Amino acid sequence: MNRKIGMRAFSMLLALLLVSVMMMPVMAAEQVWQSQGNEQNVRYDLEKYTVRLVDSEIPKDLIGARTQAAMSSFEEEFKNIQPRYVGAAEVDISEDEKIVAYVFRVLPNGESVSYVEVVSSKDNLSLEEISSHADAWIDGPLKNKTEESLKESDIGLLSYGPTPIHTATISRTYTGVGRAYLTTTWYWDNQETNSNQDYFFTKTTLRTDPGIDISGYEPYRNAQFDVEIDSDYSVPGYYQHLPNVQVIQNDPQTTNGYTTVGLSLGTGGCALQWSTAIPSTHVELHNLGGNTLYWHEEFFLLASCAATTFEFTPGQYSYCSQSSARNGNTYVVSRVMADVSDGWGIIVDGIAYFAPSGTNSWGHLCKIKWSGGYVHT
Repeated sequence: MNRKIGMRAFSMLLALLLVSVMMMPVMAAEQVWQSQGNEQNVRYDLEKYTVRLVDSEIPKDLIGARTQAAMSSFEEEFKNIQPRYVGAAEVDISEDEKIVAYVFRVLPNGESVSYVEVVSSKDNLSLEEISSHADAWIDGPLKNKTEESLKESDIGLLSYGPTPIHTATISRTYTGVGRAYLTTTWYWDNQETNSNQDYFFTKTTLRTDPGIDISGYEPYRNAQFDVEIDSDYSVPGYYQHLPNVQVIQNDPQTTNGYTTVGLSLGTGGCALQWSTAIPSTHVELHNLGGNTLYWHEEFFLLASCAATTFEFTPGQYSYCSQSSARNGNTYVVSRVMADVSDGWGIIVDGIAYFAPSGTNSWGHLCKIKWSGGYVHT
């Protein structure tokens, strides 16, 4: 996805580690959750369902193996979890990039979360620096999400909204220019009663931190970014997109001027609602054909929103064939990509210059399967 329009383009959790490339010590988890089903009496062990990898470069096959081991262990022990879709994210990066940090956890309800840090293949960050970034996420978003899930499971709260399958965050830093985070949550619409179809939401946030906001003196400002959601995406030889998938709603639509808009996807008793900021000057929605859409956000370089952290959140609602999707195979809900090529800009002597140059498109996809046996609703 290399397109440009307009100008050119989660203190205790730290000890709960399943795997660490750095060979960091792993302590027994003190916080556990006892499942409430009649069939079994299983204690939820944070350590057992957590993966933490930090290294100068982490192979994707190692990430896949550790993630699958954690998910398989959870599914084997917590058989009384309600039938649902389970899944995880797979990172999509170029040959010029590498993964240096990966964190993954399966929560008590079967939902999962992950964090990935990506750098240029030429970068040589210290393990201490990489660890500090990963541990900041563990201490923050992951800790909060786990405590929330433990509390909900303990008191038996029921959710009447879309069921989260997986939330993935990917972080990418361009030294001296800016930093971007892409956080995507994929949901299953568990309220839909159509016996022929299953419905899914994809909601993603691209957060962009301009250099001038990160350091206080580096001049780069937010300029232009693309976010793509592709529900037609398959991994040849491995996973196909959801069977007979069709996108039925997407938001936001094309919008001009700095503002905050309220958005909603879904019909009937299950809806996903949120709000997003629109930069000055505009956001444009484009359809590349089929079920592939992307949003182009463009900033006026002198606007205040160009000099501070900005979050743009689009979303999509789709459906697929229920009988096929619940057959035990693994499918891709959607792939989400961020294109930050020439994403940040500076003005020198009245002339605008942009960075980073080249192709800087990266993201993740969510692969899912039905867990708990086939249930025809």
